[in-house]
This record gives sequence, C-alpha cells and structure tokens, in this order.
Amino acid sequence: MHTSTKGMLLKKIFVITLIALNTSCANLIQGQEQPVEVVNSKENIYMTTCSGLAETMSTCFEKAKRTCKLGYEILDKKLDNSVHREIKFQCK
Repeated sequence: MHTSTKGMLLKKIFVITLIALNTSCANLIQGQEQPVEVVNSKENIYMTTCSGLAETMSTCFEKAKRTCKLGYEILDKKLDNSVHREIKFQCK
C-alpha cells in the first residue's frame, strides 16, 4: 500500500469512528424517557421514575404535569443517592 492510500484509509476510519461516537453520545444525552405507570385508576394515582443521568426530578414533575391536565399532588417522593428518583402522584 502506498503512503497516500494508507493515509486516506486512516482518515476514513477516523471519520467513521467520530460519527459513531457522536451518535452514541447524542443517544446518551437524550436518553429514553421512562413511562408513567397507573397505580390506582379509580383514584387517578400514578408513579414514574426519573433515574439515571438522562432524567432529573424536574423530568418527573413534567411527566406528572402532562399526565394530569388539571394539576396533581405529590403523594410520595424517593431519592436514592441522587441516581434513582421516583414520584407517586395523584391527579386532581
């Protein structure tokens, strides 16, 4: 292989690696939002977790706000080592 051919091959590998890393990092930053689960449908009680680095406690509150159009009340809130966050809430 000529030096110029080797150089082109290395540049292509480098660019492909950068694209793959950039895509992976973007997925980690955006993350997958964890679902809201129905705990008691008769009393409109729900639970959601906002664990990991992609979500915060504010994300939990936003999910409660989207679930309960007329507002909500926090029934229980758990914070374990600031990595596992969970709220149980009731729609008004």
